[in-house]
Amino acid sequence: MYATELTIGDHAYLLRAGTDERGVLDELTAAVRAGGGVVELPAGAPNSPRSVLISPGVPVFIERIPIPDDPPTPDDDAGEDACAEWVL
Repeated sequence: MYATELTIGDHAYLLRAGTDERGVLDELTAAVRAGGGVVELPAGAPNSPRSVLISPGVPVFIERIPIPDDPPTPDDDAGEDACAEWVL
């Protein structure tokens, strides 16, 4: 299972499960080709933005983020400290 994150410029939006990624990409592409436009996003949460203004030159990324089947446990972090060898 995975979550889909859409990053437009400096802002990241989590898209709800089952979002038609190809459809969103097609709408974003059409807006850029038209010189800019507002694209309605299938929001991940009720209070998150649903409309974005897209224009040429704005970086857009769609990323699939894996979601583990089992939630993490406190023991998952027991072990080596990933930052232990960093010298500050």
